[in-house]
Amino acid sequence: MSRLNFRKQFKKRWRRWRRTLWMAGAIIAITILAYRGLTISAAVERLLTTNFGEAVSVMGPVQQGTRTEQEIETLVNQLKTERTKLIRVVLQTEYICGVETEQLGRMDIPQLKVLLVQHPEWEAEVTSTDMLQLKQRVDDLSPICKQQAYISIDAAGNLNLYEGKPAEENVIRTFFQLDVGTLESSLPDGVLEQLQEGIRVQDKDEYDSVISTFSDFAVDEKHRLLRNGG
Repeated sequence: MSRLNFRKQFKKRWRRWRRTLWMAGAIIAITILAYRGLTISAAVERLLTTNFGEAVSVMGPVQQGTRTEQEIETLVNQLKTERTKLIRVVLQTEYICGVETEQLGRMDIPQLKVLLVQHPEWEAEVTSTDMLQLKQRVDDLSPICKQQAYISIDAAGNLNLYEGKPAEENVIRTFFQLDVGTLESSLPDGVLEQLQEGIRVQDKDEYDSVISTFSDFAVDEKHRLLRNGG
């Protein structure tokens, strides 16, 4: 795509973003950010979108599973223990950002079967003869990440999610590489600097919004096709 065509498309998108922000989401979003004391510049606030399709493409859809009686019996048989013996159960919760582990205690086989029936969406793995590990995925930031997650750009132009300030270089995940030249020339003054310093995200809406906004400047083939409707 030529630079001239890109600028024409960007101007159209920019007008559409402004209408969307002012008519639908801006007042609510900015009010929430102001209430929380979030230090996001006015330029970045004007850019944030409410179109989360790109964010979903990055993270992947939430999977809902089912578990049959035969699958439950297979898991129980893998424990290779007496039916009356208590089994240690551990639940690991994987968030968009962050992982938490919870000890659910010890359960007998009937209790374990009930738990597996009630939560077919949880992945189950027998890790020893007396321990079952469950895993669930939550489409949200973990409580800890909500306190200290940032989205920023590194020296190579990659858009990253950080635990703590970007200067600490604790990268949790990398989304895609940005066309920094186009980004700098197309956006209002100060936006790139704000991104380099780190944009604080405290919930999934803010997380989705930042990813969706900057995905328009991704340079990899997958996101280029998405931007152009491919």
